[in-house]
Amino acid sequence: MGQIGYRVRQFFRVSAASLRPLSAADLTEARAHLPETAWPLFAATSRADQRHSLSVLRSLQAAGHAEPALLQAALLHDCAKTAGGVRLWQRVAAVLLRAFAPRRLARLAALPAPRRGLWAYVNHPLRGAELAAAAGCDPLAVTLIARHQERAGADDELLAALQAADDDN
Repeated sequence: MGQIGYRVRQFFRVSAASLRPLSAADLTEARAHLPETAWPLFAATSRADQRHSLSVLRSLQAAGHAEPALLQAALLHDCAKTAGGVRLWQRVAAVLLRAFAPRRLARLAALPAPRRGLWAYVNHPLRGAELAAAAGCDPLAVTLIARHQERAGADDELLAALQAADDDN
């Protein structure tokens, strides 16, 4: 039940966040951590994803992380969701399927539908990594983005930090 309550709170937080634009200070903060060529990826993401990414960035910084690649990954780890046309209902469906019917989610994700929202949601780590690489991000940031939904190993300190901050925000 705790996971369900967390997801309900997350839904309302995301819904509220999508109504307010980021401040100039927020945008300046994000821009400071990205190559100029990667800025359009962040700028094109939804307001809710921008707020979430900034929260992930700030959580990492509060935990003492200053690695440029990690901070780039924090800002761009969800950039492919918007590019893939993921709608709010598809995010909700994917979260519910992951919790209650993971095999069904895996089958749906495997269908050849690269422009469909559910496919884009499930496959956003790899697609986001491709976009980040094409935009000139640090290769380590690209790897972290690609792997941010995988289980982190004992030697994956930066990946584990990104995942923890992502889960908390």
